[in-house]
Amino acid sequence: MSELGDELHRLADEGAEQARPLPPSEVIRRGDRRRHRRILSGAVATVAVAGVITAGVVVGVAGGGGPAPAPPATRPVPATGQPTPRASRPATSTPRPVPTATSPSAAGTPTPSGSPSVPVPSRTR
Repeated sequence: MSELGDELHRLADEGAEQARPLPPSEVIRRGDRRRHRRILSGAVATVAVAGVITAGVVVGVAGGGGPAPAPPATRPVPATGQPTPRASRPATSTPRPVPTATSPSAAGTPTPSGSPSVPVPSRTR
């Protein structure tokens, strides 16, 4: 075991005799290289992220959603079999105001809703 320790000490001494520090210009050059690589890799990553986002937006707009799904034709029946409060209320209708014709030539002309501007008699109960 003592021989192994002696051998390691001898190798360490040889390495220390041959070791020379780098000149300052070489240290600065290597540091600049590392800094440039880091900046370049950051720029490449930024461009890649921007490209992915742009592609996602383009695909989303170009493929744009189709028509919205139609609502179900009927209301689902509650599982308990109890009527919903909305279904138990009586249906009431409120009469809509109907525009009246102001001149004989305006009678029968369509309004923006598509119905003629002729007054409709209201129902009485």
